[in-house]
Amino acid sequence: MDLLSSFLVRRLRHKTRQEVRRLATRNGLLTMKVVQVDGYLVGRYSPAFDPSHLSGDAARDRQWVRDHLAPFLIEPNQQKTGSRDLSTSAPVLPGHLRRLGSGLQDSSALAAYAVRIVGKAGEALNVKNIATLLLLAAAMHESGVELRHLVRLLRQPAPVFSIHVQAEGFERALLALIEKTSLVPFGPYVGMAADFTFVEDMWAWGEGEAKRVFLHVLVSDDLRLKRPSMRRQLLRALAHGSPVLAVSETNQEIPDQIDLTCDVRLTGGGIDVTLISELLEAVFGREEASAHAILVREIDAGALTLDDLAIAIRPGRPIHTSIEALAGLAARNRNEAEGDGQGGGSSSARRIISQSSSGRRNNTKDSRSSGSSSSGSGSGDKGRSKQKPTGAEVVLPLEDDKDGKSPLVVETLSGYGAAKDWALGLKADLADYRNGDLDWSEMSTKLLLSGPPGTGKTTFARALCNSLQIPLVVTSVSTWLQGEYLHDVLGRMADTFAEARAQAPCILFIDEIDGIGMRMSASREYADYWNACVNKLLELLDGALKSEGVIVVGATNRPHEIDEAIRRSGRLETHIEIPRPDIPALSGILAHHLGSDLDVIVSDAGREGASS
Repeated sequence: MDLLSSFLVRRLRHKTRQEVRRLATRNGLLTMKVVQVDGYLVGRYSPAFDPSHLSGDAARDRQWVRDHLAPFLIEPNQQKTGSRDLSTSAPVLPGHLRRLGSGLQDSSALAAYAVRIVGKAGEALNVKNIATLLLLAAAMHESGVELRHLVRLLRQPAPVFSIHVQAEGFERALLALIEKTSLVPFGPYVGMAADFTFVEDMWAWGEGEAKRVFLHVLVSDDLRLKRPSMRRQLLRALAHGSPVLAVSETNQEIPDQIDLTCDVRLTGGGIDVTLISELLEAVFGREEASAHAILVREIDAGALTLDDLAIAIRPGRPIHTSIEALAGLAARNRNEAEGDGQGGGSSSARRIISQSSSGRRNNTKDSRSSGSSSSGSGSGDKGRSKQKPTGAEVVLPLEDDKDGKSPLVVETLSGYGAAKDWALGLKADLADYRNGDLDWSEMSTKLLLSGPPGTGKTTFARALCNSLQIPLVVTSVSTWLQGEYLHDVLGRMADTFAEARAQAPCILFIDEIDGIGMRMSASREYADYWNACVNKLLELLDGALKSEGVIVVGATNRPHEIDEAIRRSGRLETHIEIPRPDIPALSGILAHHLGSDLDVIVSDAGREGASS
């Protein structure tokens, strides 16, 4: 490990232990007072417990602190404002562990040792953070950038950094390293994604402290980097003096407006044998790492990800077991990559393995793929079509049946209010469009329908299909999310819109559109997945792809759970709520479904009234 890497790893561990000491002080395990040393004011920590219980064996004492004083090393519950939750009682030292008298004040060495043991006991060694830091140090070395130059830039307003390191997971890992640790000077920091509304402040309040805001662009996640909105975000950030960080972990290039104007450009390789050796040295020590150097050289390091390193290398685990695990993971990844190459997939596809709290964003196999593919192929099943590869279903408009019964149309619907008016206006506009008297851009062709379950949102779409006499392409967000990988999901979304354009003019009905969710802060778990899905839908609704002839109708029971950008002008800008039916509407609904039977019911009711 070179000097730069060694220094950065030591600084990371020092900052981690420093946070542990501050936490222990807030919980009452340590005390701190400000003293003057050589003209400088420094904080001096002392143990609030009796350090005579310590044996002098660092490993044994570290475990003793974890066994007996663990509640003092846990972050206390906080309210939404960031202040401590007073309803949670603070831990109390047992009587036999408290300091007795002032005799310990003369033993400064023992007190310093106790403080050091507390810091080590509360330290959670984050292997992924260390690996990310080593990749960053390697990029600095390869790019010839000195650490003092980076620190000098961070002190200045509006510095711009461009980092390109080809290691899967590096973008998110670097962001977490900046936000979750105190490693980067002049912080703490909170990141703001380029596709969010930028907070026009240099500092933001969060988690009980002021944090310096910086704009980040994660290239592999952001699908809209070339759009002018990202450039506007960049100008806002620089105008307010906020740092800008662009990171790429793939072959995809960093946007030119950042790469050509950045103050620092770092370029580094990915995970290699040298990185693994340095990581093993940081976790297990130099002697252990050197003793197993031959085994490390046999690992296919280029096939590993940062997550693989964190899974295989764990403190307390034998080093040879970690090396064997790395070799196995590398072989598995290489086999999967070769299999994906033969099948046309992507070797860096990421599987979603969790389910959101709402339970609607599940990632299951497509149960509608093969068995129902011929459901509409029979000649006697008019109005239905076979299943598409994306899971979408195409419903053809109905005309009068052979028995003379009229199909369901918007004109006969009851209780739909503004939605019915919108549909009738669209029908007139569509006739003008077909005659060449009206451009498609002048029509209102994108609608968001909301309302409680059972109010007939799907029924409205089928009636609109019959009224306009154009096909209806039916899909849902849950159908899109049945894709196994992120690129599968995004592909299903794009292919569905492509199928709709092939049917144009037609109606594209997207049910459960709230399942696409809202964009979230990049620090949230799986934010890259959901932000990519929202961004893809915005791209498809925006008209960046030619969508003339496609009427988009989205339906939801929870309109407040839809990202505001989806409802902006040019997208699903028309929002109509379908209320629960009142008495007149219920009468109309019953009259429609009963049809000619209604006359029989009315006549029977009249005869019963006359006889009584």
